[in-house]
Amino acid sequence: MNKEELEKELKKYPSQMNSHERLKAYLSGQRVDHLPYNIMSLDVVYGYNLGYSIKEFSNIERQIEVTDKLAKEYKIFGISQGLNLRTMAYALGSTGIFPENGIDRVDKYFLDEKLDVNLLQMPDPYKNKILAKKLADARKLREKFPDHPIRTFLAGPISTAAALRPLSKLLRDLRKNPEEVKKLLEFCLEANMKWAEVFYKEFGPGKIMIADPVACDDILSPKQAKEFSYPYLKALTSRLRKLNGIEPDLHICGHTKRQWEDLKDFDIEFFSVDNCHDLEECKIAIEDKLALMGNLPPVDVMKNGTIDDVIDAVKVCIKKGADAKNGYILATGCGTPAETPKENVDAFVYAVRKYSKDARINEIPKALYQ
Repeated sequence: MNKEELEKELKKYPSQMNSHERLKAYLSGQRVDHLPYNIMSLDVVYGYNLGYSIKEFSNIERQIEVTDKLAKEYKIFGISQGLNLRTMAYALGSTGIFPENGIDRVDKYFLDEKLDVNLLQMPDPYKNKILAKKLADARKLREKFPDHPIRTFLAGPISTAAALRPLSKLLRDLRKNPEEVKKLLEFCLEANMKWAEVFYKEFGPGKIMIADPVACDDILSPKQAKEFSYPYLKALTSRLRKLNGIEPDLHICGHTKRQWEDLKDFDIEFFSVDNCHDLEECKIAIEDKLALMGNLPPVDVMKNGTIDDVIDAVKVCIKKGADAKNGYILATGCGTPAETPKENVDAFVYAVRKYSKDARINEIPKALYQ
């Protein structure tokens, strides 16, 4: 299918619900127009296709423009303002490099020379320059889109720690200075809760997504995960649930198979699985306790694939994930690169609308085979 054909076909399958209405109805057991979906980092992708650099998209006016356009074009309703994997570390003293078109990275770790938690000061989101700007931007979004649900993002405790202390040194510390690492993880847990508590105070209950790539099997051994990741990540999810009355969602980049059984004990709703895993295998492992999100390849397919590649990959995801007992959100396996062509975004949306038409929880849509 070429771009012109896709544009014509997409018009044949308009969404009947907005994204918020759809997810709410779907999780309550109602039949919906099509499966809920989540193209991770879609706002950045859309902004890039409008001609905005990744760095420029940090401007709240650009975010407002893109939010409005996404609502009008795709009926995606929702506003978000949160902390990426390094934001809390920047607020605590690490410094970063922010390329015009690239992912930010830490250039000076606050705890590079010495692992000493006493050097850190607990941030006040109202007074901390970085966090206060995030709050101000969230207020502007809320003022502009009062009917949209609002959510925020957090990095897991050990991923936050890895933006304060170089990962190679942090991993060495797990063996040589484990008690100080645990103090650091406890501090990171509390710092993230400070943000969540203020966000709740300002905007009320809302969904929270936790990203925790350092917790993956590729970095931590099973023993290290159980000692240095689980206790703090589990405490974070439990406290967020208690705070909001809503279970957070969790995404861990990379391999996580060794952890699937343990994650079922966490207070999370959706587990977002990376595309390095087989979606159906993860579904079978977790569906008795957790809802499933994932896992179309964001680089190989969304960014570098053809329109037909995207459509075929969406169909595979529907086949493997749609009958998950506790629900399924068709999503990319991780953040979608900004350079992803808009026609591939449209192909994703088209395929979801067409091949998961009349979706209901715990069912493979008949439309997949029609």
